[in-house]
Amino acid sequence: MEAIIIILVILILILLFKRTFSSAIYAIVIVDIFLRLVDFLRSYIKFTGEIGKFFSKIPGSLNIVIKNATSGVFTDILLWGLFIIYVIFLYYVIRYFMKKR
Repeated sequence: MEAIIIILVILILILLFKRTFSSAIYAIVIVDIFLRLVDFLRSYIKFTGEIGKFFSKIPGSLNIVIKNATSGVFTDILLWGLFIIYVIFLYYVIRYFMKKR
């Protein structure tokens, strides 16, 4: 539950400072990539003590957060929404690299 609150606070802060659609997309993807990196570290480096407890409470990705926090059709809608966000993010990345050529 703490991780969901942390993620929501990060997203709200980013949306308050950057009010564009693209910044919201980037914020969501940044949070998901951060969670995946922490999950990678947790699985390959065994942390002990307080650090281990902290890392064990952080979910592996936004998919896991959505699946743990919701159920039923709402889960499917949010997962498809996350998929669409990743497609939009891919569009922004490709557009950025095409402009650089």
